[in-house]
Amino acid sequence: MDQLRLSIVSFADMTAERAAAVGRAYDAHPALRPTKVGGDPARIVVAPSMEQVITAHGLPVEWLTVRRQGRWPDFEGGQIDLLPGRGGYSGNKMSGEWEFSLWGHAVQQDWLRTLLDEPGAVDDAAALVEDLVVAIDAAYGRLGVAVRTPRGSIDRILPGVFWLNYFGPAFVAARPGLRGVRGARELASGGVLVRTTDDPWQPSADGVPGWQAELRELFGAEAFEFRDPHPALPSVADHVAAAPGTQEMPWERWLDEQQAKDDARKHAGARRRLAAALARRSAPVDLPPDAVEWSTSFDAADWDDFATYLTRTLRGDLSAAIGRAVRAVVATAPLDQEDGVVLETTMGAVRLGWFIDDVGTVDVYVHGSPQVSAVCDAFVD
Repeated sequence: MDQLRLSIVSFADMTAERAAAVGRAYDAHPALRPTKVGGDPARIVVAPSMEQVITAHGLPVEWLTVRRQGRWPDFEGGQIDLLPGRGGYSGNKMSGEWEFSLWGHAVQQDWLRTLLDEPGAVDDAAALVEDLVVAIDAAYGRLGVAVRTPRGSIDRILPGVFWLNYFGPAFVAARPGLRGVRGARELASGGVLVRTTDDPWQPSADGVPGWQAELRELFGAEAFEFRDPHPALPSVADHVAAAPGTQEMPWERWLDEQQAKDDARKHAGARRRLAAALARRSAPVDLPPDAVEWSTSFDAADWDDFATYLTRTLRGDLSAAIGRAVRAVVATAPLDQEDGVVLETTMGAVRLGWFIDDVGTVDVYVHGSPQVSAVCDAFVD
C-alpha cells in the first residue's frame, strides 16, 4: 500500500520543554497524531493530548508509535526518541580507547495514502513537518513516498530527494543557495524547508526525475554517496554547534560513572593493601613532641611529583609497601575524604594527611620535625 514516511533527526539539547513542544506539534494536527505510544506493543493511549502524555512520562522518551493498527500492510506506525541532552549515542572500544558516535533524537512516522487522500490531509502533513522540525530544532528531516533508502547517518550520506526536505542551520550555513531553491522557505529555526512538488505522489521515471534535479545539482552527486568522513556534508559537530545548548556529550556522564566505579574498586584495594602493611608493623609509630604542620594544595600531577620527592628524600615507609599504598589511596580517594597515616622516615616520624577538596585537587598536611617542614618548603620554593 502507498504511504508517506516522515523521518526527522535532531542534535538539539533536549529538555522537558522542548519535548513538550514536540507533543504540541502533534496536537495541532490530531488527524495525523499517533493514537498509542510506548514499548512493543505500544500501550499508552494518547489522551487527552500528546503534550500531556510526554510531560507526564518525562525524559527519556523512547517510544514506538501507532496511528492505525490494522493487519499489515494496513498499519501506520513510527517512533519517537527524545533523550536528555544531545541524545542517543553508541560507543566502541578501539585499542583501549572509547570512540563514540552521537545519534541524537529522532521522530519517524508512516501514513497511508488512504488517509492522505482525504481533503486537506497533504497540506496538514506539510504543516506538521514544519511544526515538528521547529519544535525539535532538527538538523534534517524529510517526508516522501516510503521507499528503500541507503543506510547511513546524515553526516555520511543524504538519503535522497523527497517531497518535503528540511535542511537545518548547519546545512544552510554550508549551502546558502538552499534559500533560493524553488519551493524553499526559511523557517524560524534558521533551517530551510523545500517542498519539491504540490503532489507527493509522483510517477516513477528513468534517471533523475525533474522535480529532484535542482536539489541534486545544488548538493552534487557526491552528497548522495556514502563517505566517512564526508567532505560535502556538515559533520555532527557542525549540527551540534548550530543548535544552542549544552556542549556536554551524553557519554561524558557515562564515562564519569565508569571512572567512579573503577576508582572505587581501586580505592578499596589500596585501602586493603595499606591496612595489611600497617598491620605488619612490630610497634606503633608516634609523632615527636616538636612536630609542626606544613600544608598546601596540589593538583593531581603536582601531588604525584611531591609524593615522589618525599619518597626520595625521606625514604623509610614512603619507599616501602606502606608508601605505595598511601599514594594509591590518595590517587583514588573520593571527594571530601579526609585521612592520614603516621610514617617512619629517615627524619623521624611523619604524619602525612590529605583532604580531597575538589576533583583533581589534594590538600596535603605534613606533620613532622622542623627539618621535615624545611624539606617540604624546598619543594615549593
